Amino acid sequence: MADDPNVGPNDPEGVDKLRAELHQIEYIMQVGIGPETYYMIPDTGSSDTWIISEGFTCLDPYYGFEMNQEECGFGPLFKGEFPDGKIENQNLNISYLSGDYLNGQMGFANITVANVTVPKQQFSLVNVAAFGGDGVSSGILGLGLRGLTSAFTGNDPRNDGIDNLVNYSPLIETMGASMAADPILSFAMSRNENRSFIAFGGVPPVKTGEYTSVPIQKGITTGGRTDYFYYDVEIDSMSWSSSTVNQTATNLPKMVVDSGTTINLFPQSVAAAINAAYSPAGRREDSMIWSVPCDAVPPTLDIVIGGKAIRTHPSSMILPETAAEGSNQCLSGIGAGQEGSYILGDTFMQEIVAVFDVSEKMELKFAQRLD
Repeated sequence: MADDPNVGPNDPEGVDKLRAELHQIEYIMQVGIGPETYYMIPDTGSSDTWIISEGFTCLDPYYGFEMNQEECGFGPLFKGEFPDGKIENQNLNISYLSGDYLNGQMGFANITVANVTVPKQQFSLVNVAAFGGDGVSSGILGLGLRGLTSAFTGNDPRNDGIDNLVNYSPLIETMGASMAADPILSFAMSRNENRSFIAFGGVPPVKTGEYTSVPIQKGITTGGRTDYFYYDVEIDSMSWSSSTVNQTATNLPKMVVDSGTTINLFPQSVAAAINAAYSPAGRREDSMIWSVPCDAVPPTLDIVIGGKAIRTHPSSMILPETAAEGSNQCLSGIGAGQEGSYILGDTFMQEIVAVFDVSEKMELKFAQRLD
């Protein structure tokens, strides 16, 4: 690893493998809740940790009618009560960009990630889910910041709103406060499971180039409150080039570094221009996604953050596992977001090291992998 004193400890408290799942459009890891272990999705784009509870109600996310539990596509269900006690008069009420939403009770458990045990972490046992799962994972490991937590006083989600929102300590904050490990989280994502890692308390043992560092940006709620919500970063510029195109975009909006989103979601004009630079060019499928021939040649994509260009690996620009049987059309790694939800997802995070430092530094660090 490059010797960079600004990166934090080189040796993490714990390292574990990340596994690509569901046609390689998401990553999962093993998480211990109390005495049991489950596969969960590590998500830097949300802050609430939850697991699906035995006896939950599965709802259709579009129409709201009840379905068989199997339709929600979860892995093993959590059986029993909160290992370290329930929080009375409090509920989880969360929805995602995908349209999925969940409700559940709140409580505590010791949660173990990569051999680091975070004591008495608040989490939810979900009892109502409108969710499209992968058939393997049982919930989400929320790795975001306190401002994004979604607990509410009361037990009726219909009454939830900004007035009864309760922010609480998410896992990465509790990890640091309890001194289980330094409040540093890092990813070395790869589609190759043998070289795909997540680390807590430091960075994984992979060889990198020089790091670039940028502060996490604060956001403002609709009520005017300023806080840390997402892992928002400023983008200096983006450049993409092919045999026929060489373009640069500047004056870009802030973007969220989100391990729970598969593709990058850029402003419409930027996404369209990058997809047009594939050879052959990409085809727009809806307002968000493009498809490209699975054997297309992607453009070179450099994203400049903190004055340093981070190159997207060519293998991240096309998702070959998403092709329908008999089709040569694959999902492009570049899509279009909406204002306020531009994202650097797994397309960006694969084949680099991304460090989320939630100590007093409150910064993100990125480096190209050299291994």
